Amino acid sequence: MDNISPEQIILDAALASRAEDKDTIDLAVLAGVKDNEKLKSYQVMHFQPFDPVHKRTEATIKAQGQADFKVTKGAPQVILVLAANAASIKSKVEQVVNDFAARGFRSLGVARTNGQGQWQFVGIIPLSDPLRDDSKATIETAEKMGLRVKMVTGDQLAIAKEIGRQLDLGKDIVDASLFDESKNSKRRAVGKYH
Repeated sequence: MDNISPEQIILDAALASRAEDKDTIDLAVLAGVKDNEKLKSYQVMHFQPFDPVHKRTEATIKAQGQADFKVTKGAPQVILVLAANAASIKSKVEQVVNDFAARGFRSLGVARTNGQGQWQFVGIIPLSDPLRDDSKATIETAEKMGLRVKMVTGDQLAIAKEIGRQLDLGKDIVDASLFDESKNSKRRAVGKYH
């Protein structure tokens, strides 16, 4: 992971992206490619778009003078599970993801198959999803109208805390697992009998 250039990580992620789908993450990754001619030198033989079950995209790539290979991008924890080199880099990946989250960035894991067809985790791309210009004013208006504004997110807790800080929503941020139906039903059952 250390000896792979940022340009190569972005190129691999771009190969696992498709502009025609108009996916905002794919478009952001493709916009990060510095050498579009190099990107055009690869041929995508098969593309699997993102879906909420697999939480990643995947493409089979043909390149002149190289063996075919696959690339994938998605949630870092999902990409790590695929990677043959996961054990040696897991703690470093988690630290980088947490550092990005604390600054309000989402992370995208990227992997590529090697000559033996094994997935190798190649890197992490930070993604910024900035607040809309009117977000803070909208919240202030809602609060003036007597509404209590709450934020619900599927992102990491650290990201939610940073966004909450930017919007002056306070520091009382809880993990979404609080809403896990199975845990709540156990609590209700315990409360009922004790």
